[in-house]
Amino acid sequence: MDAAKTSPGKTMDRAYWDAMAADYDGEIFSVCENDTAGLITGHITHFGSPEHTAADLGCGVGKFTPLLAQSFGRVHACDLSPKLLAQARSACRKFKNVDFLQTDLGRVAHPFDPVDFVLCVNVLIMSGLDARMAALRAVTAQVKHGGHLLLVTPSTESMLYTQFRRIDWCLREGMDCDAAIRDSVPARGSVRDLHQGIRPIAGMPTKHHLREELMVLLRNHEMDVLSVEKLTYPWTTEFDDPPAWMESPLPWDWLVVARRK
Repeated sequence: MDAAKTSPGKTMDRAYWDAMAADYDGEIFSVCENDTAGLITGHITHFGSPEHTAADLGCGVGKFTPLLAQSFGRVHACDLSPKLLAQARSACRKFKNVDFLQTDLGRVAHPFDPVDFVLCVNVLIMSGLDARMAALRAVTAQVKHGGHLLLVTPSTESMLYTQFRRIDWCLREGMDCDAAIRDSVPARGSVRDLHQGIRPIAGMPTKHHLREELMVLLRNHEMDVLSVEKLTYPWTTEFDDPPAWMESPLPWDWLVVARRK
């Protein structure tokens, strides 16, 4: 893929993610470290079995891969970036049951045989619909019949709620309504993008999903949705120095557990 001609928001851009490898923790939000309630860990251990296989699709530097290796008999860890995979391999160096594979989920639908459990955390975030749908087909295809998918995506509802809390904050600080709205509007993006649930995160156009949108998409791909949970984060993940009065409800990602029909 020619990085000079593509946007990392529209496609899976290997050059973009290779560049992130130098300071991944400083550049990329860690779902693992901010899942203070341990929801993902709980689901992994619940479904884990030494008789079962698992996949970490979009494993990045391998935040969750060691836990998968502890919980399952065999794990496939996949990422677009060979530099991120090198860090994931280092994080899992004491485990002998992990295979590492550099692959583009938007182009390769079946990099390995379907598995019992697939973990996919903030992978389906590209702004281009064609690339996103191709990746979704690949992700669901890797779940064997009767197997389970744990999917995490940014939430459209939380995106809009966070914007409301910013407006509320501005009004409390004495701004008039017009000024509060102007302050809350992102510097980049368009109305068309917003209607699709796309809004920049750290300058990168990022797809956010509605709860019902996820349910329909997964049903269209032969998945039964078993549960949809809020994976909540502190306000410091959204704002610099949020005021002490800004408490719950907190912002969230969607965490979906689904079973392949």
